[in-house]
Parts: sequence; structure tokens; C-alpha cells
Amino acid sequence: MMKSELIRKLGWGLCFVVLFFFLIYLKVFFSSRSEFKNAETALAKGDYREAIAHYERSMLWYLPAGGYVESSAEGLWKMGESLEKEDPTLALDAYRSLRTALYATRSFYTPGKAWIDRSDQKIVLLMAQEPPYSDAEKKKTVEQRAAEALAIQKVPQKPDPGWSIVLEVGFWGWVAGVLLFIWVGFNVKRQVILKRGIFVGALILFFYTLWIIGMMKA
Repeated sequence: MMKSELIRKLGWGLCFVVLFFFLIYLKVFFSSRSEFKNAETALAKGDYREAIAHYERSMLWYLPAGGYVESSAEGLWKMGESLEKEDPTLALDAYRSLRTALYATRSFYTPGKAWIDRSDQKIVLLMAQEPPYSDAEKKKTVEQRAAEALAIQKVPQKPDPGWSIVLEVGFWGWVAGVLLFIWVGFNVKRQVILKRGIFVGALILFFYTLWIIGMMKA
């Protein structure tokens, strides 16, 4: 009897985990698609700044597989190229948004390295063509300013390791807390065991708070 009860609880726990991640996937996918469509609509109206903002938001809803990250990156890239002569400042914003969005979604790896490298080249060239801001800069060639800007762009940008650990601990602690509540929080009559419920609920709240703080700080 005890064994069958344990198997049942494990089964429910597994179903919860699968459903949980599936719902997260759907949320991210449809949010990314919505932002991408808003970007395309803004672009069709010639509202480039609005399009840049929506493309970037679409990329921030990052999925390792599926989603609209690649399509949004292509949209920002094409927009930047089309604006380089007409409005270099806006083109620079497009390339920077592309680069920033990919760095913002990094974790133990950085997605879209090829896009970042291409954006770096465009950004430094556009920055080098801007009017020099000092006498020392006026003495440098465009190539020299571009090389210096590229060196700065290539400085490694990694998430804070301490806060990243807090984020991971918070997330998995929260998931484990929910599973623990399912397993031990109810009696045989499917009623909540108050003391256990309060204790495990406090754990869930604690780890959820860690997760949110970790995402904000990492």
C-alpha cells in the first residue's frame, strides 16, 4: 500500500514538472511571437524605433529551440543595414539592440555568437564615423578609432557567478518545494496537513524570492 502510494505521488510529481515546463514554453513562445508581430507592424508603418523595441523584446523571450529570436535578429540586422546611410544613429541603435538582447539571455553559454560578432563590427564602424569628441580623437584615423572601439566591445561580458548560483538555487528549490508539498502536504483523505503545509509553503516562498532576486541581480 505504501509503495503504491509513493508511486502515485511520484507520478503526480512528474506530471506536474512536465506540465510546468510546457506551460513556461508556451508562455515564452507566444510572447516572443506577439512582440515579433508588433515589430513587423511598426516596421511596415515606418516607425523604426518602435520596431527596434519590439524586436528586442521578442529576442528577450528566448527559447533554445523554436520561438522568434532568429527572425527578430534578422529583422534588426536588415533594419540596421537599410538605415546606415539614411540615419546612422538609428542604425546603431538597431545593432546595439540585437547585441544587447543576446547578451541579456545568456546563462552558462551565450546564444547567437555569430550575430554578436557581426553586430560588433557594424557598431564599431558606425561609432568610428561619428565626429571626434576630443583633440586626441581628432588625430586618430577612422580605422584606429574602430580598432579601439572593437577592443572595448570584445571585453568578456559574463553574468555575475554568485547571483547566477542564487538564481539556480532559487529556481530548483522552488520546484522541489512544490513537489515536496504534493508528496507530503496531504493526508490519505486528500486534506492539507496544516503544519507541513505551512512549513513547506514557507520554503516555496523563500526559494521563489531567491529566484526573483537572482534574476534581477545576475
